[in-house]
Amino acid sequence: MSRAGRSQVRVPRLPARLQLRLEAPSKASAAASVAVADRKIGSDDLVRSAGEKAVMAAPSRAQARAVAQSRTQARAQTLAADTIRLAPASVAEAHATNLLATKVVHSVEIRPAGTVVSRRRIQNRPAIVHLPHHPTLPTKPPSWMMEECQVSPARAGDQSEILQLLAGLPAAPTKAEFHAAVDHPDHDAGNRLVARLAGRIVGHAEVTPRNVLFGSAVVQAASIDRVAVLPECRGAGHGQRLVREAEERIRQIGAAVAFSRTRIAPSFHEMGWSVMGRDCATPGRPTEILARLLETGSTAIRPSTGASAGLGTQRNGETVTMRQWRHVELPAILRIYRQNTPRFIGPTDRGEAYSRWLVSRGAFDSIIVALVGQDRYDLHETSARIVGYCIQSGNRILELLADPEFPGLEREILARVCAESIENDRQAIVYESSASDPLHLDVAGGESLVQGNDRMIVAKLLKPLVVLQAVAPATAARVAAAGIRETVELGIESPAFRGSVIVADGKSSVQLGRVGRSYLRLSDDELARLLLSQCDPIEATARGTMEASTQTALKLASVLFPRTPLWCPVWDDVPA
Repeated sequence: MSRAGRSQVRVPRLPARLQLRLEAPSKASAAASVAVADRKIGSDDLVRSAGEKAVMAAPSRAQARAVAQSRTQARAQTLAADTIRLAPASVAEAHATNLLATKVVHSVEIRPAGTVVSRRRIQNRPAIVHLPHHPTLPTKPPSWMMEECQVSPARAGDQSEILQLLAGLPAAPTKAEFHAAVDHPDHDAGNRLVARLAGRIVGHAEVTPRNVLFGSAVVQAASIDRVAVLPECRGAGHGQRLVREAEERIRQIGAAVAFSRTRIAPSFHEMGWSVMGRDCATPGRPTEILARLLETGSTAIRPSTGASAGLGTQRNGETVTMRQWRHVELPAILRIYRQNTPRFIGPTDRGEAYSRWLVSRGAFDSIIVALVGQDRYDLHETSARIVGYCIQSGNRILELLADPEFPGLEREILARVCAESIENDRQAIVYESSASDPLHLDVAGGESLVQGNDRMIVAKLLKPLVVLQAVAPATAARVAAAGIRETVELGIESPAFRGSVIVADGKSSVQLGRVGRSYLRLSDDELARLLLSQCDPIEATARGTMEASTQTALKLASVLFPRTPLWCPVWDDVPA
């Protein structure tokens, strides 16, 4: 029985990860191997003899089974200990270990006669990935989504479906926005267009009529806002069809020019729209902005002790203080707005009714006013005069203007806004204004003013003659300011317009059908930029987008249509 047990003993083989060092065999290593083998065989005999004695003395089968299990566990422990202590000690053992490295242990079976270890060769099996396999879905929309949609005015029951569609916009409207749109002075239910496909709303566009200012001239215009298409229906031309229907709607209401804010200006350009410029929005940290403003030495902030406490500055013996506005001060805010709009192209012509609608829709959080004089509750500004204001919505500064008689007051108002933002633990603010506003540099602090998510302002000229007639008085004033006494004539030729602007005796007129000797030949895109004062004739000629018949034509174009800052106030379009 002892010999049978010895014949079944298998010497445990080392793992393949052990690094072997081949060296000459020695007597010491051979003796160590023999000693380990004898010790293992002796331990097996002791375990087996102990088990036999226990079986002979066992009174029942249950006890015999328990003894057999204890003997098996003892043999396994002895085998594990010998495996740890066993080390290659000769070249033969090293060679055997190298052969074992090409195989892996498949199973270990412990039998009464001995332990049997079966091995199999290493095979390159594919890696096991425990992630579900998702098949690649086709990117092309289904055929029913590629069909031509039907664009029509929205119905009263479409509100919830439109809100769900517009929820993906960066500034999604709310139900309050829908209710406020009904109270708009120029509200018309046909100005909200939806695109339907198979009975489902897949697109939306809104037309908002408004009068805009080109300097001091008022031009009837309209804006296209909240153009959106379902993500799964994009790429089928539904958005372009919506914009074309919106253009047709603008023509029906008699607007001469259309505006829109968009992040997909190339798509609008493909449909004949002109890119005017950036809708500049500059982010910054209030602490850093306030530090830069204080370094200039132009601001002084008093400790806040109440609702009317804030920033105070001495100007010609008068102290400028700031506080939250009162509703009765809306005419004063409107006065400051009108004092600043003549130097811009594109601001909305705000009347009394329109301004009250802006306030009632609640598209702001606070309005700060700056005033000089003794602050009393006065309806007619006899004791205190408002000289500046700032409109905020969350961390956004929507509008910040000051009386032109107080230069630099805008920086002081911005400092007050930053101080309040620090008190309210706001980590960032966003200043939105014209790209020509110098406050963008104070907010950015040397960083680039161009942001990756900036929107662009695009426009389309629908009635060039109306725009030319509206800006005619301004062109006459510019010719007089340039010191030109003789009669001047500038012809304009484009696919959409052919005529000339004639200035004589301090008056300006537009004559259709003739261009004269000095004229400009340009595209409709460049014509819109020229009439909206966003084109430099010399640069356009260098780019090849404009041709001048004479040098006089270039000089006249620079005098009649000088480049003017573009500003479309965001407060008119921000959702409630």
